[in-house]
Parts: sequence; structure tokens; C-alpha cells
Amino acid sequence: MKYQQGATLIVVMIILLVITVLGTIAVKSGILGLKIATNSQVSALLLESSDAALFNVENPNEVETQLSGRGMFAYLDLATNADDELVFCYRAKDSEFFSLAKASAISGASTSKMGITGYCTASDYSTGRSAVLTQVYLTRIKSNTAPLSTFAIGTSAGQSGLPVTSNSVGATVISVLPSFSGAASDKINGCFKRSKDAVAQCFEDLNVPYNMQRADYTVGGSPTLTTS
Repeated sequence: MKYQQGATLIVVMIILLVITVLGTIAVKSGILGLKIATNSQVSALLLESSDAALFNVENPNEVETQLSGRGMFAYLDLATNADDELVFCYRAKDSEFFSLAKASAISGASTSKMGITGYCTASDYSTGRSAVLTQVYLTRIKSNTAPLSTFAIGTSAGQSGLPVTSNSVGATVISVLPSFSGAASDKINGCFKRSKDAVAQCFEDLNVPYNMQRADYTVGGSPTLTTS
């Protein structure tokens, strides 16, 4: 009788061990699935915000405005600004996508050529969810193309009342989700003051999830914008 009671105890312990192992595997599998789903949602959210910024850059209804006066393309058309990075934060609370009064410029080693209001801060959300921060960089692309090669076919240099513009412009957009990291606000603000070539590495060092996209455009002699 005592021998049988000992055997029963061993069997029960084995069953408990098996249940514990199966439970641990199930929990780990569930956590892995949750992480995969979360990462997928984060990537989709960041991509959506970056796309929204690029869609605004190439908005056909705003090209004429951006080519004239204090527009973003007009800024890069000036010889004194040809080497600058025009930087501005895509803010959901702003009524207009771009305003020169709310833009900054990186010129060489200087980040304050036009002040610092253009750089995103940890509270400048690009969506109503108050989660994603998105910053846009515009640069003039230098090329050795033939004269007038970037003018739209069938137009003349004097056709439009706008300034004659035949530049190639590169738009770089970075979207980040700081809530998924423990980075301090001042660190995030500091990263946004980096150039387009250094900003991604800065956020990567802080373990902040980010999405970075680039699109190149040709601004022709008429108020049109084409992407390549």
C-alpha cells in the first residue's frame, strides 16, 4: 500500500510538470504573437503618418502657392538657400501644412539660421492620436542636367507669372513613436535638430521606433510638380 501511494505521488508530479511546461509555452507563444501584432501596428502607424506628410508636399492644389512668395519651393530657389535643409514639423493642430514662419533651416553646422520653431518637440503630434511625431526635410538636389531640361514639355519660360523655377527637390520625412521608448523629451528634441542624414541614427540610438521615407520631385517652369 505504501509503495502504491508513492507511485501515485510521482505520477501526479509528472502531470503537474507537463502542465507547467505546456502553460509556459502557451504564455510565451501568446507574448510573441502580441509583440508581432504590436510591431505591425507601430509600423503601419508610422508609415501612414510619413505618407500623409509626403501627400501634402505633392498636393497639386498647393504647388502654385509653394512656388511663389514664402512657399517652401520658393525658399530653395534662392541662391543663398541652395545648400540649406528646410525643416518643418508636421503638426496636426496647425491649419496649414507649411508656413515659413514655422520653419527652420539647417545651413552647414548651423541649425538656427531661421530660428528653431520648425523643429518638432516631444508634444508636436502629427495625428489626433497624440502618438506620432513627423518632421519634413526639403533639400535642393544638385545635378548636371542640360539647361531647361527640367521644364515641362509644351511650356515656355515666360508662360507663368510665377518665378521661373527648374529645380529638383528632395523630400525626406521621418516619423517616430516616442511612447514606445523610455527616451527623455530633451533627447527627442535634440534628435529633431539633427540633419536628415543623422536624425535616423539618433533615434535608433534611443531605441525609438521610426519610419523614414524619401521622394524626389522636379519643379518645372509651370506650376506643376512631378515625382520620380
